[in-house]
Amino acid sequence: MPAASAQAYFSSPTKKRAGDGFTDEEVRAALQPAGASGSAPWTPTLDYEEADIGTLEPGPRNLTLMGRVVNFYNVAKPSKQHKAAQGYLKIQLSDDTGVLTVRLWYANTIYALRLGQLVTLWTVHVSRSSEHNSLAPSTAPLFTSMFPEGERNCFFMVHVNSDDGTQFKRPFGCRDERALPGLMTLRSFTDGGYDVDEPKLLVCVKSIGARKKYINRNSTTSELITLTIFDDTADASLTLYSSLCDSARLFTPSHTVLLISSPGWRIEKTAKLSLNANSRLDIDPDLSDARRLRSLAHRLTKKEHVNPAFPAIDGVKGYENAAVRVLYTLADIDSFARANPREKLVGYISVIITQLNILTPFKRNMLLCNECCGIAVFANLLEATCKGCGKTVGLRINPSILGPVVDETGHIASGKLVLSDRAWQELLGRTAAQLVGTPLPVLQYLEQRILLLRVTMGFALSLDEGIGRLAVWCVGN
Repeated sequence: MPAASAQAYFSSPTKKRAGDGFTDEEVRAALQPAGASGSAPWTPTLDYEEADIGTLEPGPRNLTLMGRVVNFYNVAKPSKQHKAAQGYLKIQLSDDTGVLTVRLWYANTIYALRLGQLVTLWTVHVSRSSEHNSLAPSTAPLFTSMFPEGERNCFFMVHVNSDDGTQFKRPFGCRDERALPGLMTLRSFTDGGYDVDEPKLLVCVKSIGARKKYINRNSTTSELITLTIFDDTADASLTLYSSLCDSARLFTPSHTVLLISSPGWRIEKTAKLSLNANSRLDIDPDLSDARRLRSLAHRLTKKEHVNPAFPAIDGVKGYENAAVRVLYTLADIDSFARANPREKLVGYISVIITQLNILTPFKRNMLLCNECCGIAVFANLLEATCKGCGKTVGLRINPSILGPVVDETGHIASGKLVLSDRAWQELLGRTAAQLVGTPLPVLQYLEQRILLLRVTMGFALSLDEGIGRLAVWCVGN
């Protein structure tokens, strides 16, 4: 029998010795590479009860909870102990009924979280934070702490392919017939609204800045990204830091609407906002105001007609001779439009004309205007030639000569009313043909005569995607 060679001896395979005291699960955990994702399969061994976050009470209970991530940040806690947690993610999870703080501990697993993601978790205990600890913010005092890598009865799952974008999009406590508590405009927030408890801002993303790096006080490098946001009153900026920066990739300028609750702030020329531990950020909430703001953002990306024609609205002629005619305030019209975005409204308003500017457009040869081929056409004539196609274009009175109109409840900005030819004649006392032929001193007298005059306007309102202009068909004293 030939003797075995030295090479054969040292290259012989090492056999695994049975009964070494380790279970198969422990062997797989030891062989799992560092930085593995949380996509490993998990089979529950207990019976879990599905529950809404708003119905939770502190105490032991096997629960299955589902919601969207509205805020999170990483808290590193390095440890040299084998299999010890290296830190945790402090997550605020929201559904249609409430908010829960989740302290998700991790060792090797990397959770790629984004704001607005749909997640499901299985936990066995819910606790309540107190004033003597900082385990959860005051806006979400109920919390659960879980370590899926070390506890077999807890698990955290991010829905990647099963999220259709419709679940848990409505902020809890919200009803369309009532205003969301604490909701205000950016202008109101800048003017002192930041002192209100739990202020809320509904804004649209205007632009997304570049991703930048900065050095912290502890000499570590972090990242930030600044978003320009706006509503119908003002612009502001929202800065996202560290792990929140990845969420900005999902935002679309002039489309993504954000509901920011309890933001961090610094007021300079504009409001500079950020997210702190108490903040929440809902992405594209299911609100009528959010749809209206998105429609406004879409309109701002398009060039607005310089002099829109008076729309054809049914019921105007019959309403003028009706037995019952309703006088509305501007606040009444705003409330009706928000509550009934698909319905038409016809009535009267009593307003004061705060400004009338006739002389300046007359001197600039811009008293009448229209649009053709996307090009604005101005002249002090009833007709003018389009510079694009060479056709003759009929001109109407420039709507910007009428300044802001106000009543006791609100105002309408200059140029935002759409007046019919009859309404212009009743307001100015002359037709467009007579207006362009009026001498300059008479125009000056007319401008001063109508200033601060209270008039009654018959109007009709028909909304397009939640937004519309008042169409004025008649004007009376």
